[in-house]
Amino acid sequence: MTRTLNAMVKNGPETLMRITGLMRKRGCQLEGIVYEVGLNDALSKLTLTVGAESEDLMNNMILQMRRFQDVYEVTE
Repeated sequence: MTRTLNAMVKNGPETLMRITGLMRKRGCQLEGIVYEVGLNDALSKLTLTVGAESEDLMNNMILQMRRFQDVYEVTE
């Protein structure tokens, strides 16, 4: 199962490391990544193409991403 996720995140390498670390711990496969700095230097748009073995695993990863303080919004 592959999904494309869009997230508004705090601009900085720590945010990207937290999100990719979460994927690694959950066993999700990162198939694509686009990181765009927005008009405001404090925010960035992160687009991830993620593969997971099950729907539950993917939903849990999305919920975990939404709990990060550096992540302001996650949509599919």
